[in-house]
Amino acid sequence: MGRGVGNEFEVDGRIYISGLVRNAKDAQRMYNYWVSQEAEMLALAPKAPFIGYGGQFEGYEDKWKTANTNNWPYLEVNPDVTDGQGAVLPLPQRAQPPMASSGLLQAKAGASEDIKSTTGQYNASLGMGSNERSGKAILARQREGDVGTFHYGDNLTRAVRHVARQLVDLIPKIYDTQRIARIIGEDGETKMVKINPDQPQPVNKIVNEQGIVIEKIYNPGVGKYDVVATTGPGYATKRQEALEAMAQLLQGNPQLWSVAGDLFVKNMDWPGAQEMSKRFAKTIDPKFLSDGDEDPALQAAQQQIQAMGAEMEQMYQMIQNVGKSIEMQDLERKDFEAQIKAYDAETKRIAAVQAGMTEEQIQDIAMGVVAAAMESQSMMNQMPEMREESMPMEMPPEQQMMPPQGMPQ
Repeated sequence: MGRGVGNEFEVDGRIYISGLVRNAKDAQRMYNYWVSQEAEMLALAPKAPFIGYGGQFEGYEDKWKTANTNNWPYLEVNPDVTDGQGAVLPLPQRAQPPMASSGLLQAKAGASEDIKSTTGQYNASLGMGSNERSGKAILARQREGDVGTFHYGDNLTRAVRHVARQLVDLIPKIYDTQRIARIIGEDGETKMVKINPDQPQPVNKIVNEQGIVIEKIYNPGVGKYDVVATTGPGYATKRQEALEAMAQLLQGNPQLWSVAGDLFVKNMDWPGAQEMSKRFAKTIDPKFLSDGDEDPALQAAQQQIQAMGAEMEQMYQMIQNVGKSIEMQDLERKDFEAQIKAYDAETKRIAAVQAGMTEEQIQDIAMGVVAAAMESQSMMNQMPEMREESMPMEMPPEQQMMPPQGMPQ
């Protein structure tokens, strides 16, 4: 399938292959030798005994002989042993334990450093403490180790890419029937996808009434695909680095919590972080969320709300227009009633003064009334035209104001 090579050399037509630990074998052998020497020296050294003057242990020999095996609460000595001048001799003391040779310890430490040098992996790369104190300094030392062993990871990436290309070629031949397959994302989350090798297009998008994609069906046998393999930190390492960077960013800009707080919580590694991130996302303004972050059902609901809002706006405009037409009809009605009252008052006035007037005066008044009536009729005929220009909707015929019977037309 695939072949991952570390170091590959050609010497006199012969291929030599080696890995990361090939050059470190000699240093490892020396390290093992010096550790064995140290163990042998310590094992052969005599145990540190108690040293005292003759007569000090007399009468207590049993306890002193078993002092290295029994945990006696106290040990006694004879205090009457003197140095010949009457002075009491000092108490017995344990001899200095054997120590390893300093040259041996230095040789062992040198072999350990040789292993690190040949492999390019120093303390920072192995997770051990060193002179570095800040996080940037530790990362810089780790990158030095990565540079020294870069070709190993790069060759592994080439092998993975080669294997993946073979899989891309085999998948359409193996997945020859409809099925549901489980895939794993970069973050380790699993997802179920549908595969239909009989459909003509590579991706069949199933949409609902609102045009939102609710499901995708794939056919890996349609189209040509390539493989891209990259090397670098794993997803967990990237998430930890993102968490540290976002923590510093949010610490200096607390207002960003209302924009990207859900992403900060999502990168945390503790039980319940994902559920808390989803709840936190509901408190963020929807305009800051991308289309991929919104649930399809939520998108459909938002579209329905927008459509209902447009319909309500249209209804509001219609109601406004109807209200304006009703107000105009009311004004016309009041004007017409005022004209009727004026005609009635004029008629009563003429009847009251008719008795004392000549025929010529009565005829002049009658001609003035007829002229006023004709002028009023002309104004009434012009008002519908003005109403049609000012009103966007035409009123039904039954709602138009008609003059009362008996009035001049």
